Amino acid sequence: MKTAPIIVTGQGSGVKDALALTEQIGKESGLSPKSTLHLRLLGEELFGMLRGIAGEISADYWIDYAEKAFELHMKSAIALTPEMKEQFLAASSSGVNEASRSFMGKIRVMIASALLSTKEAIPFAIINTAAAAPGGSGFDVLGGDWSMAGYKAELKKHEGDRGAKEAWDELEKSIVASIADDVRVKIIGNTVEIIVAKAFS
Repeated sequence: MKTAPIIVTGQGSGVKDALALTEQIGKESGLSPKSTLHLRLLGEELFGMLRGIAGEISADYWIDYAEKAFELHMKSAIALTPEMKEQFLAASSSGVNEASRSFMGKIRVMIASALLSTKEAIPFAIINTAAAAPGGSGFDVLGGDWSMAGYKAELKKHEGDRGAKEAWDELEKSIVASIADDVRVKIIGNTVEIIVAKAFS
């Protein structure tokens, strides 16, 4: 089943309704209070990605669900303003940037890099570890498809590498990475869709 989309913005409008919907779907699907809270936390983390991006960004949020398996979708057509380009370039060209220190922050920077598709932005991609290895970022900028599962597999291939170890530690600190089964990012043109998947037992 699929819920009707709710429009959420970087300024926070629609978020309260979207979180209420997420909790409601969790309860109606027979989740325990703890699992319902986990589902809500995934929603909160997803909406957190909109915060701090310059300009007016709005996105459609909906949930695909069957029994106790859920996919939280957030989809937005992002029209880059000069201000946003400047902000994204600053974020994507600096590995020590505040925005890129968390797992979800790195996903946001990766999306910015893909949208900008500039020589300055792409090298950072999402991971500054096994970047020298073919496909080391686990993200194909041209194909516009990335998944956390693929990223984890890539890190495991390079587990002896210090950078990969740091990236893995970062994953373990992330609420999303510790709760979700997978996170997928799809980019077509300037349309970005982030999907957080979780099946509860």
